[in-house]
Amino acid sequence: MAKSTFLVVQATPNPENMEDLQKYGSQSYDILAKHGGVPVANYNVDAVMDSGEKPAMVGVFSFPSPQAIEDLLVNDPDYQKLVPFRDKGFKNMRFLVCSTET
Repeated sequence: MAKSTFLVVQATPNPENMEDLQKYGSQSYDILAKHGGVPVANYNVDAVMDSGEKPAMVGVFSFPSPQAIEDLLVNDPDYQKLVPFRDKGFKNMRFLVCSTET
């Protein structure tokens, strides 16, 4: 069986820094694609059913492997240049690497 790998991103934009958010968003998808990332779905979060903080949105992206996600988020110098914009443009962001047997 082949293994499918997904990156699930939970995020809450920082409304006080939309310029950095837009800069991150305008460049991050090209870098994601360079590593084989394909957008699957984007959702607005309506509610959480636990005591954790509610993110504003959740994005799901398909990747060829967990290594491709690490290469994007940790090893890509172009992505690393975007990290300061990401950190200013979002109040919080979590990256969850998920896999499933297909």
